[in-house]
Amino acid sequence: MTTINERILEAQIKHSVFLERYKGGVLRKIIGLLNDSEADLIELIAGRLAGIEQRGFDLGPASTKRLQKLLDEIVAKRGEVYSVLESRMTDELTEFSQYEADFQVRLAANAGVTHTLALPSNAQLKAIVTSQPFQGRLLRDFAQSLGQDEVKRIHSAIRLGITQNETTDQIVRRIRGTRARQYQDGILEISRRDAEAVTRTAVAHVQNRARMEVYQANADIVDQVQYVATLDSRTTLICASRDGKVYVLGKAPVLPAHFRCRSILVAYFEDDERGDRASIIGPVPSQTTFADFLKKQSIAFQEDVLGVERARLFRAGTPLDKFVDKSGRTYTLAELRKRET
Repeated sequence: MTTINERILEAQIKHSVFLERYKGGVLRKIIGLLNDSEADLIELIAGRLAGIEQRGFDLGPASTKRLQKLLDEIVAKRGEVYSVLESRMTDELTEFSQYEADFQVRLAANAGVTHTLALPSNAQLKAIVTSQPFQGRLLRDFAQSLGQDEVKRIHSAIRLGITQNETTDQIVRRIRGTRARQYQDGILEISRRDAEAVTRTAVAHVQNRARMEVYQANADIVDQVQYVATLDSRTTLICASRDGKVYVLGKAPVLPAHFRCRSILVAYFEDDERGDRASIIGPVPSQTTFADFLKKQSIAFQEDVLGVERARLFRAGTPLDKFVDKSGRTYTLAELRKRET
């Protein structure tokens, strides 16, 4: 017979797999918004630059004034786009926070927790999205900086093109990219990559904070949580070193631990821990930590995860948590050697 911990872990891992797909769905909406807005942006840039090019590209007062006007228009246009992005993400994630909290209550009941868990208020859950930072910033700050950084890159590309006597078409290609490369070689692709990282991390933030709000609202029932990392080669050293550790509620590391983090904190009860957990190679015993998992992998796999030198030290017996400090910062090899001498 499985234990409560086993049932919770199995359900949470399955849920996390589905949430990775959900992240992909949210991401498609956000990238779709950016892609749909690019046509107007390129039309604006191409039209204004063509007019400047007819008069002759230079950095004299007249051209500088026209370029500044173009920049102001770009700032306004992209500001509108990223304001819409923030609004849509806020609405999406607010609804998701409520779903996630409700799911955690149902999961606990299905796993056999005898007391019905209380739900946090909708105001508490919305605050996760609007008032609680992740990776040091609020969602609105990320949205604003995404737009500002994009405008800076566009401005730099335009000025670089002018100083190098490029044509309007060449400057536009620098910004948008080329059809032959599916527009992945332009600077707007950087915006898509940055938006992807923020979106995935924002969903992980709401996922974990909504779960923790449920646990904290039921601290008389849930007083410990376990750190669960994904068992594959993309797992960071920070998360690998924490995998399997049990923390007193309120003392656990804040998740997400980094951009694109997939680790989770799950309710933990003091009971037997028989059973399995999922990994890249299939089910493994539920007590298997990332370190246990890694020991059984090939040298090539270990080096892919840790790097050649850290993998050698790991095989020689150095625990994973020796590679990071208490805050989760990764040590360089020089720092590690200094720490252990």
